[in-house]
Amino acid sequence: MYRVSLSVSPVIPAGFSCVASSLSPKTSIDRWVRQSTALKILGIIGLPKLGGTRRRDRTVRTNRSSKGWSGELKVEYTGRRVSGWGGLVGVVRFLDRLGVRSFLKSALPDGRRSPNQVPVVDMVLTLYATVLTGGGRFSHVERIRQDEVIRGVVGVKRLASPMTLTRYFGGFVQSQVEDMSEVLNPLFKSTLKELPEGEVIDLDSTVFERYGKQEGSLKGHNPRKHGRPSHHPLLAMAASAKTIVHGWLRSGNTSSSRGVRQFLAEVLARVGARVRAIRADSGFFDTALLDELESRSMDYAIAVRMNPLVKRTVLQVPEWRPFGPGLEAGEVQYQSYKWPRPRRLILVREEIRMRPEARGRRLFDDPDYTYHAVITSLGGPPEEVWRFYNGRADSENRIKELKQDYAANGFCLQSFFGTEAVFRLICLLFNLMQLFKRLVLRDETPHLRTIRRTTLVIGAILGATGRTPVLRLGLRGRWRDWFAALLERVAAIPTVATVAQAHNLSRLATTRPWQPRRSNASAQTLRTPRLAFN
Repeated sequence: MYRVSLSVSPVIPAGFSCVASSLSPKTSIDRWVRQSTALKILGIIGLPKLGGTRRRDRTVRTNRSSKGWSGELKVEYTGRRVSGWGGLVGVVRFLDRLGVRSFLKSALPDGRRSPNQVPVVDMVLTLYATVLTGGGRFSHVERIRQDEVIRGVVGVKRLASPMTLTRYFGGFVQSQVEDMSEVLNPLFKSTLKELPEGEVIDLDSTVFERYGKQEGSLKGHNPRKHGRPSHHPLLAMAASAKTIVHGWLRSGNTSSSRGVRQFLAEVLARVGARVRAIRADSGFFDTALLDELESRSMDYAIAVRMNPLVKRTVLQVPEWRPFGPGLEAGEVQYQSYKWPRPRRLILVREEIRMRPEARGRRLFDDPDYTYHAVITSLGGPPEEVWRFYNGRADSENRIKELKQDYAANGFCLQSFFGTEAVFRLICLLFNLMQLFKRLVLRDETPHLRTIRRTTLVIGAILGATGRTPVLRLGLRGRWRDWFAALLERVAAIPTVATVAQAHNLSRLATTRPWQPRRSNASAQTLRTPRLAFN
């Protein structure tokens, strides 16, 4: 290809030098005529110009400016089954390998008689697909209902509508919620890690703000929006596995430790005898809980409220041992008014001058320090017990992700137990995704919002090869190899048979079939004090 420039003399083949010699420019006009004549001669013999493209090689129009398209980009529509959520196929295959559909089929009640009904398993999978794609309300189900790629990936005939979900879960009663949790418990246990020394359980509570008159939505402690009605869930989390062992939905007017003894009994029954210690914040500093833990011979480390008796005890510490810049630890035997015997109290103080951002309680008698107190049955140096207790702070990340990424506080119904059923199902999805990160991604650090961006958001077309449906993903190069490796890891996971061997699903049928919610049913007839007000 010959290059022709309009700013200098053109390059002409040797055979046509006579043409150039006959044009001896004296002026600018003659120079322009010479260049134009040479270009015409090159065009006659079929030699393209610099940057020229043969017509048969063109794929799009070439009338482009130096900054991009010369005009506005045209928008057209296609009827092909295209979606941006092709990466869901990896998660759905992972759930199928674990046998989640079989567990859900045995756990969910169903007494409907409509010939056009959506299966109960498909309704839960619709809920899960909504959460995984970023939905935070029941109304957000509509965003994926018309997505045929998601429907094909999930493997359902049709996705449930928001009204179908709210009507079904709104008919739940307490016994159905408990039966569902019992059947799904093997899936919860499968997400725990096998530790020879046992698992550490962190107890904590959070607040779900409500903007209506739902059952159990009452005014109580609300650190963000004072006076706003809310629910007050109680959670038990595994420290090593970073999963949610159990959860209760409670009314907003309950305290953190209300009903914690019954809740602890359910937690221990769900995880078996693999609990090494219990950690909790000062909201669970309750004599009944301490007595319950000691009766079960379980170690604990629970923060202590700085009441007047504790403040006086702080001043009786015989020795403070430094273990860091501005940090000192001590211990003393502390006995409350109603305690039959004293317990070990670990105290840590931070010097404000060296640690200006130190948190804790200041004492009037010693304003140069902030103090922290932990009641414990553990042995060892005070600073080691303090470090062990501080590991509880990581459980706040579980609650934060559960609320922000999984929108556990967004799926709310008028029915209290319907809301709790959805809450526990979302907790199960949280645990399954933790297991997905551990076994498939091999990285437990990313949150769900990061997984959406890196793994789930993949352009895909749902087509067919013959009669076999095919999902074509828009991946190239190393990204294609990376996703193919993920699918291979999913295929290597044991199937449901290995999980179901330890649990006979056929014996765990729900005791009460599903019924439509009675419109005239009062809140008192649908809830019991244990879950709603404890």
